[in-house]
Amino acid sequence: MTEKTAIITGGTGALGRVVTDNLSGKNIKVYIPALSMKEFSEVFDRSDKADSEEFKLKKIFSFECDVTDEKSVTEFVRNVAVQEKGKIDYLINIAGGIDNPCMIAELKTDSLLKMMNLNFMSAFYFSREVLKHMTENKFGRIISVGSKSATELTPSRFAYSYSKLGVIELMKTISEEYMQHNIRCNTIIPGIIDTPANREWGTEENIRDWTSPEDIAEIIYDLISDKFRSLRGSELKLYNSIK
Repeated sequence: MTEKTAIITGGTGALGRVVTDNLSGKNIKVYIPALSMKEFSEVFDRSDKADSEEFKLKKIFSFECDVTDEKSVTEFVRNVAVQEKGKIDYLINIAGGIDNPCMIAELKTDSLLKMMNLNFMSAFYFSREVLKHMTENKFGRIISVGSKSATELTPSRFAYSYSKLGVIELMKTISEEYMQHNIRCNTIIPGIIDTPANREWGTEENIRDWTSPEDIAEIIYDLISDKFRSLRGSELKLYNSIK
């Protein structure tokens, strides 16, 4: 894993920052798209801990980028490629969001497009752009975060479910199309993720069935390593059955 480079979208979020810490702690250089450098610094600036015995220097960098904007994503990937001389090894698509529950008859077009842009188009833009470099290097690993709602019928969540279903199909297609280029894609399907925001409404009983960000981060690392080298285009379900 030495001298590898990763792009992690949504890297400043609750799950993204755990995945970033995990990969960067394993000697992987990480680039994160952020809406502002202030946002990035607030999450990852640890200069106040530089003198502590527990401090470990990690290679985490950022450029400003709107993950829903095609030109912004293209520029971001180009900047990373320039810095790394075209070497982009891993893409972790975590950026996304969920809308409010809504029946089809009340679903506004803007809401549907918002979910498609945030969840699907962001993953599509980044995947398309990094593939240009991965194919040249004959190596690449792309991991995306899907949703249980995309694999099981979830009333009142059509916009979210459909956008995440697109992510799953995107990973399957890339894995098949670029197999000969040593490029492998998989999708992680978490249930409810144990984040501070979710804990505000979850009960202790609920939380026991949730998926921890740390577990997801370890699975992502395993997937980009050679541990699961024969696993491609698969959906890994990381949630417990409701008791």
